[in-house]
Amino acid sequence: MNRTDHSSFNRLEQFLFAPVDPAYAAVFRIALAAMLAVVFWPYEGMGLVLGVYRVPALPYLYKHIFLAMPYWLLILAVLTFFGAGFSPRVLGFLLVALLLPLVFLIGRQPSRQILLFTLVFFSLLRSDARLSLRWGRQGPQPVTTGPMWPIRLIQLQLSVVYGVNALAKTTPEYLSGQVLMGMSKMLPNFLVNLSDGYLHLGPLAIPVTILAIASVMTEYALAIGFWFPRLRVATAVFGVFFHIVTKFIIRIGMLDWTCMFLYLAFFIPFDRPLIRELHEQTEGHSDPKFIPAPPRT
Repeated sequence: MNRTDHSSFNRLEQFLFAPVDPAYAAVFRIALAAMLAVVFWPYEGMGLVLGVYRVPALPYLYKHIFLAMPYWLLILAVLTFFGAGFSPRVLGFLLVALLLPLVFLIGRQPSRQILLFTLVFFSLLRSDARLSLRWGRQGPQPVTTGPMWPIRLIQLQLSVVYGVNALAKTTPEYLSGQVLMGMSKMLPNFLVNLSDGYLHLGPLAIPVTILAIASVMTEYALAIGFWFPRLRVATAVFGVFFHIVTKFIIRIGMLDWTCMFLYLAFFIPFDRPLIRELHEQTEGHSDPKFIPAPPRT
């Protein structure tokens, strides 16, 4: 293997297997628990997707179990212990099982799906080394919570959300503004009327064509920009501005807040050395006078 190939392999290894900082993992765990509570908590008007009723037993289960208050209180209790860092891997996958039936409820479906996948990916990572109920009770603390690749899956998910939306909108009908004009007349979640071909902002009238092209280009930029470290902060600020402006044009439930929450996955402090280069943190190895015994022959 030549030097170029070896360097590329090291960069790939660093990209996928660099150790995650324990403090970051703990902060993300707490924030994820809060987002799950907000997005999945019941609200007025919540109902079932009609297709679910094709299975005879499901309406009974939803009415008497999944939509019953004891079930929600159980979820809240598990979320609390998960956020507090009590066996977060086990409780993470338990939460996935408890929250899965709620993905089929009408309203906030995209947000629920995104956060459920985020929970699956994050539960593959250890996150109880800092800010947890067990912190300081198990002897020496680990220098890492695990390799980076579960976080990369969360990052990739955000890029897929923006990229798929941008690709779906890259059509002559949408870019011309015709789709937005029609949707503003037919869909109740639109807060502005674009039927005359303009977005009116006081004395300013912006052609819908420019609005459509700008929204598509923005989503392409957000799908790609976070992967460049030098553009990361600017991309996050641009994304927050984009979602705030969008909230004055159309209501999309919690999807905009969910996407902005996933920006946290790109601001990851992690140790530079590769995992294989980290010193063992077991008893004795951290002692500067420790001399390993020679191998037995």
